[in-house]
Amino acid sequence: MLMAYKAVKGKNLQVEKAARQFGVPAQTLRDRVRGAIDPDKFACGGSTMLTLEEEQTLVEHIEIMAQLGYGVTNKRLQHLGGDLAFDLGRKKNTPMSNNWLYGFLARWKTKLASMNPRKLETNRASSSIPVSVDSYFENLTQTLTKYHLTNKPQFIYNLDETGIQPDHRPPNVIAPIGSTTQAVTSQRSTTTTLIGCANALGNALPPYFVFKGKRFNPDLMKGASPGAKGVMSETGWSNGQVFKDYLVEHFIPFVRGGADHSQPVLLIYDGHASHISPSLIEWANEHNLILFVLPAHTSHILQPLDVAIFGPFKSYYYTECAMYMQRHMGQKVTRYDMAKIASKAYLKAMTPLNIQSAFRKTGIFPLCREAIPNDKLLPCESFREDKPLEKVKAVKAGRDAVEEFLRLKLEKQSMAAKEPCNCACLKKSNASVTKPKAGGRAITDEDYVAAVIEYEQQKSDNKLNTKSKRTQKPTNVDCDMSPQPCTSGLNIRISGSASIEESDVDTDEIDDTEPCCLCHKITPPNLREHPDIKIVNWAQCDKCNLWVHLSLCTKVRVVRRHSAFLCPNCDH
Repeated sequence: MLMAYKAVKGKNLQVEKAARQFGVPAQTLRDRVRGAIDPDKFACGGSTMLTLEEEQTLVEHIEIMAQLGYGVTNKRLQHLGGDLAFDLGRKKNTPMSNNWLYGFLARWKTKLASMNPRKLETNRASSSIPVSVDSYFENLTQTLTKYHLTNKPQFIYNLDETGIQPDHRPPNVIAPIGSTTQAVTSQRSTTTTLIGCANALGNALPPYFVFKGKRFNPDLMKGASPGAKGVMSETGWSNGQVFKDYLVEHFIPFVRGGADHSQPVLLIYDGHASHISPSLIEWANEHNLILFVLPAHTSHILQPLDVAIFGPFKSYYYTECAMYMQRHMGQKVTRYDMAKIASKAYLKAMTPLNIQSAFRKTGIFPLCREAIPNDKLLPCESFREDKPLEKVKAVKAGRDAVEEFLRLKLEKQSMAAKEPCNCACLKKSNASVTKPKAGGRAITDEDYVAAVIEYEQQKSDNKLNTKSKRTQKPTNVDCDMSPQPCTSGLNIRISGSASIEESDVDTDEIDDTEPCCLCHKITPPNLREHPDIKIVNWAQCDKCNLWVHLSLCTKVRVVRRHSAFLCPNCDH
């Protein structure tokens, strides 16, 4: 800049020409030539709107929001910067400019970068809590120790399912600059399920396909890898019967072979309803197969095949579909081609190195709770805490900050605590039973089987007690906090062809032998003239306390709750 200035002043060189010759901004050189700026004064640029300490607060906020699963976009960052500058009294309440955004990202490029986040469903985010993960690893440790599988990776298996379609995601292609290129793909069709399984040693079982339909066609498996098998289901998804057939006809033959059946085999899988049944547990115990169910909605961090196998498998599958379309121009991928294409992708993804890495990343083998970083569990805090940002800040600050956060939280809860309601309608019945949870434990263990048997017995006893209570005279309820339907009566008896279980209304205790005060019968004599009526309602007169048939012996069809009612004899 100084040499350009001297060239303009001493050699009468034009500003634009000097700027091009010496590689400096023309306007900046012109300001010095005109005397607006001292030519001997140089600086790298003006000061930023926010200081580095103030921008540091924005960086920390962005980091925490990303860990919670609510990352900050470029537009949101501009608004956050504008709000901070406005609160400091340095600008109007408007977002920051694009120049500030690019400068901010350049200044903090060692800590921040724009990236495409992985989708995380709310049920997965809310269910992946530290307590659930710790309990899972504790139960897994006990199971591996109990069956002496700690150093036997060849007997630790993981099973998972994924859906595939004839449609595929086109890969990037080379095309002329400025053109809008297209890629021909097959249309979306019914889903075909692929069941994969592998052990911690790095060995994979052949793929197992579930096609939609009723009759199996051998052409569906044409070109599939050796050992692969296919079955049919009405939906194309796995169900209880398909899962049982997979274990009996596919899993056991490949895993056991001619080996000793006394050796326990651990199978880890997700807790879908079709994967848990009493008959399945009984069969597994007979074959010395330990069924270990993962905690609900945690497969994205705890299931090996979901963590490190099925992602690459889908990429390989899309690539194979694209190559098939290129080799067979004018054709489309059908379900008769899917087994052949998916088998190639399956073999590429199910390499020993990938499988071992999957079991290592999920902490199964070698067994390691620390393999699941706490950062992956932070999204659950937005569902558990009123102030998740403060909780995450405390976690990052250290143990003392966490203890202080918990202390303040407990103080706030104790101050906001209220006396419990003594209303009988809000008290839970002592007879209520909770079904034992299968997630995060071995469902073939005696403890779980005994808990299920006890639950079924208590459930059966409660049903008998409930039925016995319903066949008795209903009693008054002191208070009813639930919304009441407008079609319920003040005091209602139910008779006729309907049983008492068909009604859920609250009634007073009455005598079944007391007839109607008008027809003097328990069953209305004209009931057969009304074949559409299945339930005979009663109502009690507020004046004479006698009962009368509604709709059949009176013109009144409905008596609303807490409303007055007089029988025809008293209503004169």
